[in-house]
Parts: sequence; C-alpha cells; structure tokens
Amino acid sequence: MDAVDLDSDPRQPSQAELFTSDSGVVAEMVGRPMRFDSPRYSPADSYAEVACDRVWRACQSLGLTGETRSSILELLRELTAPWGELPVGTPPERACWVSIDGMPCELSIAWEAGEPQVRMSLESPRGDVRARMEDGMTLTRRLAERPGVSIGDYLRIEDLFTADEPQGFSAGGHAVAWRQGAHPQYKVFLNPAISGRAEAAARTEEALTRLGLTRPWRALTEHLGGAYGPEHEPVFIALDLVDGEALRVQVYLAHSGVSAEEIDAKAAVASGHVPGSFARALRQINGRHDSAEWKRKPPVTTFTFRAGRDLPSAAAYIPMIPVHSHDAAARDRVAAFLSGEGIDPAPYARVLDALADRPLAQSQTQNFMSYRGGDSPRFSVYLAPGTYLPAD
Repeated sequence: MDAVDLDSDPRQPSQAELFTSDSGVVAEMVGRPMRFDSPRYSPADSYAEVACDRVWRACQSLGLTGETRSSILELLRELTAPWGELPVGTPPERACWVSIDGMPCELSIAWEAGEPQVRMSLESPRGDVRARMEDGMTLTRRLAERPGVSIGDYLRIEDLFTADEPQGFSAGGHAVAWRQGAHPQYKVFLNPAISGRAEAAARTEEALTRLGLTRPWRALTEHLGGAYGPEHEPVFIALDLVDGEALRVQVYLAHSGVSAEEIDAKAAVASGHVPGSFARALRQINGRHDSAEWKRKPPVTTFTFRAGRDLPSAAAYIPMIPVHSHDAAARDRVAAFLSGEGIDPAPYARVLDALADRPLAQSQTQNFMSYRGGDSPRFSVYLAPGTYLPAD
C-alpha cells in the first residue's frame, strides 16, 4: 500500500522517521502492570457487572428511563461473552486502551441540545493485540444479528485493519449507545496503524474511498496541506454499524507538538466549525497549550464524514487526566468552560458525583472531554471505572 506523500523533497525525513516514540498517542497504561483498587466493587464482580453498574448509575443520575438494571446487564453480558464474566479483581496482563485505567470498558455521556445519551466502549482484555483483534472481529459478526445493525460497510474495509502481526497498542474496540425509545446503536473502532504508524494515513484514505467518502476526505487532506504526520495523525477510525444511507465514519486525528490555535485552524475546513472555539476550549480547560502532559496524551480532533456531504464536521477532544492531577481539578475547569459557553454544567457534575466511589480530589477517571460549538453545541465526557491503579 502506498503511503501518503508528506513532501517530495529528499532532504525531508521519511514517514517512518517522523513517527518517533515521543510523538502521537501514547496509552499511559499499556505495558504497565495494574492492581485492583476499588472501595465499591468486589474482586469477584465480573467485568459485565461493573460495566452495568456504571451505565445504571449514569442513567439514574440523568433521569433516563426505558432500561432496567437487568436489561442493561443482559445486553452487556451478551456483548462481552465470554470475557465479561471474568473477575475484575484479576487485571488483564496487558492493559486495555479503551479506558484510561486499563479496564476493558469505559462509560461516556454525550449532551446535545441539553439531551443526554449514555454509551459504553468495550475491548476484549484477552491475550495480545492479535487475540483481541480476533475477538473484535467475532463480536462485529455477532452484532449483525441485532435489530437495526448492518455490517456491510464494515466488511468492505475490514481487511485494511487486520494483520498477521498487528502493531501498536490496540486493534480497536466497540461501543454501544442506549437511545430513548429505540434499539441500542453500535459502533466499531479500527486502528489504521495496525501495520505501522507510517501506513495509517494511506489505510484511512483507502477505507474512506471504498466507502464513497472521497470528496470530504480530499477536502480535509487539501486543507492540511496533504500531510498526515504526528501533528495530524490518524489514530482511530469509528464506523457506525448501520445501513449505507445512514453511513457515518469518524476519523480521529491526534495532534503532537501543535498549539491550540493551530488545532483550531486545521478544523476550519469542517462544516459548522466556529473559529476560535476549539482553541478556547483547549486553553480554558487545559491551561497552557505547551503542557508537558500533551506529549503523553495529545489533543485529538474527530472529523465526521457522512454519505452525500462534501465536508466533514469536527469535534475537539481535550485530554483530562493526566493533564489534571485529579477529577476535581478537571471538573472545575470543565464546569467553568461550559458556563462560559452558556451550557448548564450541573448534569455533568451530577454524573461525576453519582459515579464517584471516592472523593474526586483522589480519583483519576476523566479521560477526555469532547466539544463542538455552534448553534447546537455538543459535548461529551469519557469516564473510566477507576477500578485499576498502576502496580508500581
């Protein structure tokens, strides 16, 4: 597969030379031993039970109806079989990427026009990257049997995101979102760097081409000057498992060594982007844009591509932990930012309190906060279970 050219000048570094170990997404927990530490859950509780408890507490806090604790647990057990029945007290040998604490599940809540939606991201904790890749492929095929799910678009690009010897920290994962009065909706996450970071942009381009999204991808590429290096690196692709008419593909670009203003400027190509909104969110929530923690966990822009549209939309993902030392500090900055944007931060604060199993000044569960401004602002918060801590 041909890589996307960054520069034809032979004096410029090659793709492989650009992607050094101190750039791009670095999963803080990957390769680090973990230990169980929870005042709420028993070591004998299963992963499915912990995930269910997180979803249920969020739904109760937000006043969402339509699901019962038993219906949530039943679905999560089906989605996580067979690993969902493993005891949470025995951490996986290799930490999962999907959650900041290394757990195989992470809750997120999205608000749009004041309406919340609860989602759970999942990743098999079994074995190495190859074993987890195979588990993910099996789950995607099982999902095809569920109401409203179509995996046809996924099957058109699956070969691009598999490898005999997968590289990187993850092969991907899945997410399920509960919707009021409707069937749950599913998403698959795919790693374009499965055969190396230097190939990620080319694999992403090929995937969007196969899915009929060439025009918006080219618009983004031209706006970025044709370059996809560590400054704007494809680190994940998310595909909604729906039929072609409702096709939605998200490309996550991580930004290493880039200022808040540069990130905002690169989002200017997006439909509906409010100039300055991403820079404002990054600065007000994270403080100084040259924080050393951005090197460990860079900001991300998610570009969303839809069938029949010439331009993508965009959302900024602001890193929370470890930029902030604990959840209380992150909460205060997010709440102040939301208030300044005319958004009531109370539901966000209530969810944090409902899910906390220790004082927020002692917990580190907030992974990212995503934000999109405009006439219909949208924001999300991603919350780890907080069940594992580094063993060292």
